[in-house]
Amino acid sequence: MEVLSFRYYKRPLHQPDAGEITSGAVISSQPDRIYFGHVDGKVSIYSRHDYACLGIINISVYKITSLVGVGNSLWAGFSTGMIFVYDTTHTPWIVKKDWRAHNDPLIGLYVDRSSFWMLDREHVISLGQDSMVRTWDGMLQDDWMEQQMQSQEADFCQLTPIKTLVMTWNAGASTPYHLQQSAQDSKFFPQLLQDSDKPDILVFGFQELVDLEDKKTTAKSFFKSKKKEKDSDHEHMSHQYRNWRDFLTRCLDDYVQGEIYHLLHTANLVGLFTCVFVRSPLLPRIKNINAAEVKRGMGGLHGNKGALILRFVLDDTSMCFINCHLAAGQTQTKDRNTDISTILESQVLPAERDHSVRIDSFVGGGDGTMILDHEICILNGQQPSKTSGTRPTSRFKTQNPWFRLRAFHELPITFAPTYKYDVGTDNYDTSEKKRAPAWCDRLLYRGHDRVEQLDYRRHEVRVSDHRPVTGLFHIVIKTISPQKRAVKWEECQENFKRLKEKLGSEARLDYLINVMGFDPKISQQIVASGSGSGTYGGR
Repeated sequence: MEVLSFRYYKRPLHQPDAGEITSGAVISSQPDRIYFGHVDGKVSIYSRHDYACLGIINISVYKITSLVGVGNSLWAGFSTGMIFVYDTTHTPWIVKKDWRAHNDPLIGLYVDRSSFWMLDREHVISLGQDSMVRTWDGMLQDDWMEQQMQSQEADFCQLTPIKTLVMTWNAGASTPYHLQQSAQDSKFFPQLLQDSDKPDILVFGFQELVDLEDKKTTAKSFFKSKKKEKDSDHEHMSHQYRNWRDFLTRCLDDYVQGEIYHLLHTANLVGLFTCVFVRSPLLPRIKNINAAEVKRGMGGLHGNKGALILRFVLDDTSMCFINCHLAAGQTQTKDRNTDISTILESQVLPAERDHSVRIDSFVGGGDGTMILDHEICILNGQQPSKTSGTRPTSRFKTQNPWFRLRAFHELPITFAPTYKYDVGTDNYDTSEKKRAPAWCDRLLYRGHDRVEQLDYRRHEVRVSDHRPVTGLFHIVIKTISPQKRAVKWEECQENFKRLKEKLGSEARLDYLINVMGFDPKISQQIVASGSGSGTYGGR
């Protein structure tokens, strides 16, 4: 048996721009590199040849507790209990998958390098501070199959385009009556509907339809019992929402000629209001309509900040619309990012029990309980914003793979900041606070190349300190042919089987040489002969 040697390096590997090292890993396809995880969420990369630092990648704001190479990917465990899987061959790194593995910090990640011999699959084990040990599929077979099927949907699906109009507006407690007091403001909704060319779905997302600056009203809505919520303040808020619902219904009847629209859904949450209409021909094709809310005010206890979520399945495509109102101010960036993470990760929607529907209509192995389980996601409202000094771009999210909104896209912003205006004017804030103008009213979308945003614009409505923002989306909806899908599924299964055989041979060879200490030539002969499976599982 060959005696394995190691090299002792006198000078410690240290980089002043990275925190203390917590973990290290090697990826089998990159044997010349070593990856080290750090307490400040950075990964440093060193050459195994001369120990030179090849680079430092910032992948998180949270502590990396464990790193491990699995196949051609780098798995990272975090103090948040999350696991991220990275493809490090691209710049910036690509997040292949992420999920919450433990409710408490993750202590360690381990690859069972004997599992291909013993079980014919690759196991990754995670240990959490919650005293739980969990096992994961190192090959991510379900995700691989999903990606293959998605890339070939045209072979077994009928694809139908629809148009969706989405509006987001922090209305500042304004009412339809207030709009009518200005000749210009009163034209907003009629012109919007007439210029949108009869969209199939209309989503109106409002924020602050009640005065959140009125501390008396806000306090009452928080401290009142459920019984008293039906009293005067609650009735006032309900009346406000009904006014907008009825106003939008009248606008559709009056200004979209030759089409019948149905009110599909309304929901409200302490100032947040969502109102969704669909064209009459779409209504019979919609099923599994569910809604939820996520409260983020006062640490998740109050609904003055948070999100309204609507999901449904159109034909065989799952769609999710999210209306958000997050913490305001330039100093609240961390809170906004935390709120977004909580909203995206909250399991607040009913789980889909039908296994075939889960596979065909949801993504990422999800069951529909979370936002990112859905194929089409459109998020509107007050998002993590940029001030007028730096126009928002996608560069931040692509260079920071930990950013929770990285999976979403946004059309380049070409309009001026939408906040904060002196009400009734075109002047940015002239009060003592003189808040910096900001792009905080945004539309983001996700849809695996099946969503195209056709336009992105602001509108000059002066009744609020925010300007409304709208986007028109071209969305491709699928209808699956079960017979054709079954044929394509079998083809993908065969392709995965061949991939698994290749990766399995590499994993078995690595195990024999680097774990058992066998001679490389003998190891290759054993693997090539296909013998010994299960024989060399122990040390």
